[in-house]
Amino acid sequence: MQLATRHRSAVAAVLLACAAIYIAVAVSQWLFGLGLDPRDDTLSRAAGIGFTDEARRTLFSILPVALPALAAFLAPATRPGRVIGRLTRLVYVAYLVIGVLLAMSAARYGFDDVRQLDEEGQVFIDPRAAVERLLLDAVWLALAVIGLVSTRWSGSRERSATADPSS
Repeated sequence: MQLATRHRSAVAAVLLACAAIYIAVAVSQWLFGLGLDPRDDTLSRAAGIGFTDEARRTLFSILPVALPALAAFLAPATRPGRVIGRLTRLVYVAYLVIGVLLAMSAARYGFDDVRQLDEEGQVFIDPRAAVERLLLDAVWLALAVIGLVSTRWSGSRERSATADPSS
């Protein structure tokens, strides 16, 4: 059973909104999720070291990466579908910007053993663990780049398929 164009647009818009909410919650957890511990700051939250460490798990997960791609796939070739395609690319760009900032903040914290010793009294994330996390974050970011490129490619393919041959 095929969905009508209006229903496909609605489902795609809901999927895209869910992805955007997921990304916004991750940003909120990272930047504004202050705990009661005075050592809790944006770098330690980015590194995910036991205070309010949900931002990494929220952002670097399958939903914010897959939902925009699914929305772009479901979006029809009509005007609402093209708008959803543009919004999908915007969501992927937001994911990439936030993801790079979060990954770099976590890496910065992980490579700063002296600061960890001064502030926490022990090293929570050593440089080896920081490199491992950075590599895993890079995989998630690469998946988002693939999603961005695939939506851009499908959008240009749709435009060329619907272009007026007389122009």
